[in-house]
Amino acid sequence: MKLAAIPMLIIGLCVGCASTGTVTSEQLKYTQWQLSRVDGLAIPPSFNASMSFIEALQVNGFAGCNKFFGEGELEESSLTVNKIGMTRKSCGEELDEFEQQLLKALKQGAELKMQDQQLVMQGEQTFVFIPK
Repeated sequence: MKLAAIPMLIIGLCVGCASTGTVTSEQLKYTQWQLSRVDGLAIPPSFNASMSFIEALQVNGFAGCNKFFGEGELEESSLTVNKIGMTRKSCGEELDEFEQQLLKALKQGAELKMQDQQLVMQGEQTFVFIPK
């Protein structure tokens, strides 16, 4: 009887996380995300940004023009990426500005939530990612 209670407890914990939308580092590990919307608006195909989470919450991705990487820290569902490194090419004023907004949100920290199998990153702007 006690053994049957353990799986039920685990399922209950998982459902609790899914219903509240909180995000853990274990949920992020080995996932890949494609940017879908910013502030509720679909992004143009040329703004093809994405990010991935690997071991120890290392973050890497493509910000629309340049590749980036850094050390992620998740504290109370708030993601901050430290020691960001990136390639340094320019792809035009509009795309460069968009890229800086995304990287600024990662550097400053943004609240993460899971909603309808999407990763929502809320800072000064709202970035919505879909599984890649």
